[in-house]
Amino acid sequence: MRLGVKIFLLVFGLAFIVSGATGSYFYFSAKKSMFETIRQELMATAAAFAQTISGDELESLVDPKQMNSATYKEIQEVLWGITQTNDEFFYAYTMRFRDGQVYFVVDSPPSDDNGDGVIGEDELPAAINEPYSDPPQTLLEGFIHPSADHEPIRDKWGWFISGYAPVFDREGKAVGLLGIDMSVSQVQAKLERIKKAGLLSLFFALGIGLVLTIVVTRGITSPLKAMKEGFKQIARGNFDFKLKVKSNDELGQLSEHFNILMQELKEKQLLQTSLGKIVHKGVLRSLMKGSLKLGGEIVCATVLFCDLRGFTTMSEKLPPAILVSLLNEYFTVMVKIVEEYGGMVDKFVGDKLMAVFGSPTPLKNEQKCALDAALEMIKRCDELNRRLGLQNDFVLENSIGIHAGAVLAGNVGAPERMEFTIMGDCVNIASRLEKKTRALGTRLAISKDVAEKIEDLPQEMVFIGQTFLQGRKEALEVFVARI
Repeated sequence: MRLGVKIFLLVFGLAFIVSGATGSYFYFSAKKSMFETIRQELMATAAAFAQTISGDELESLVDPKQMNSATYKEIQEVLWGITQTNDEFFYAYTMRFRDGQVYFVVDSPPSDDNGDGVIGEDELPAAINEPYSDPPQTLLEGFIHPSADHEPIRDKWGWFISGYAPVFDREGKAVGLLGIDMSVSQVQAKLERIKKAGLLSLFFALGIGLVLTIVVTRGITSPLKAMKEGFKQIARGNFDFKLKVKSNDELGQLSEHFNILMQELKEKQLLQTSLGKIVHKGVLRSLMKGSLKLGGEIVCATVLFCDLRGFTTMSEKLPPAILVSLLNEYFTVMVKIVEEYGGMVDKFVGDKLMAVFGSPTPLKNEQKCALDAALEMIKRCDELNRRLGLQNDFVLENSIGIHAGAVLAGNVGAPERMEFTIMGDCVNIASRLEKKTRALGTRLAISKDVAEKIEDLPQEMVFIGQTFLQGRKEALEVFVARI
């Protein structure tokens, strides 16, 4: 096959792929935007109406026989009113979570959903304590804070996207949730129109691409032939060959880059020839390949340990899916803070985080950066609690210990698999200092080695004298945060 034909097929194929990818991008972006708007609306609506439902009354409904009680009817009337606020709201209902299972409490009133003039069994409200099998993760999250489905979910009642919000009793304890189901039929209709418009745009773009491909192909063959000759010269070891740059377009720039490549190859050959007279050839090959070796060196660094208090108790009360989601959201915030202040997250151990400041990249005022990061981590942890509406046993509370000193930094592992890490007594002191914060009645403790390197120590950092750490005979002078 001739080169011109190959280029024609390649460019036209790329035009087809790019056009299709662009259309798909805008389609999925529109879909994502529409569903995100619906999610926000559902979460806001569910959170607002959840406040109108008494958690104490909801807790009193425990037997299907109570479905004719005044309390049940009053809550059901509220649910019916919610569905009347928006034509796309099909159902509103309340649920509770007991012993790892989700149960209905008060369901929407009976309605002729399919329009056949008869209210069938599937159109009757679910009974009190009727189990709801295979609840999505977003529904489970709704027992803790407002949430909504990311994509439409199908159950025996049809395709819906739902929003959820916790219902609280008079003591502020979450005792159930309010769910609102929205029909996705109108959303699907809008997406179908967007898809058709995208297909028309695709065919139009392909027509233009065909014309442009023919024009471009004719101007590419000659420069590519010259470049082919250039690669032949490289294979022969002739690095003095240069291409003539005839234009300022991409092909001209490619020719310039080719000439730069030839010059770099020439310099590399000269470097190998010169260094080969100074160092051993094996060392030279290792250097040129950028080979890594196991081992390390003693450096000074600042180590930060951060732990979540009461995480074991929380893990016993929350489903694993929610627990992992909550922990990931917390670590996302913490890691971002460490990196913003110039640190490196060395490792995660369960709910613990270890960060290093000053190694492997030197950092000016590494002790102050570590302290500022720690104060910000505590502040942002508290903000995360407020943003997620976490209360009682589900509140996240982190504590931090910081120490500075000499550490062994280097590559640890096996020749086939290694990682950079730090080790030493400095690491152990930082870890044990974090554990000591509970006994010291604080959430942040730093050693004097850290404090004395900070010129303007924050006012909330107070010197408390010497204290003993677990497993250490010598006392350590410590500063704690009064926050």
